[in-house]
Amino acid sequence: MSPVFKSRDKAEIEEQQRRYYWSLTPHERLALAVRLNQQARLIYAANPANPPLMTDGGRILKSAAPLPRRGR
Repeated sequence: MSPVFKSRDKAEIEEQQRRYYWSLTPHERLALAVRLNQQARLIYAANPANPPLMTDGGRILKSAAPLPRRGR
């Protein structure tokens, strides 16, 4: 489980996240990248307007049809 950084300063949080990432071993950083890629694929696949993903390792650049944002 990754740590949760709290601060009112966005730059401070980004610096803490950067230090945490680079404190990981190369194997842990690779595992983190794989997990982030899996999450991105799940989010992409959740939008029915997007075409199916290629199974040959094709890259996802952005959603083909973004979901409209909710008005506030």
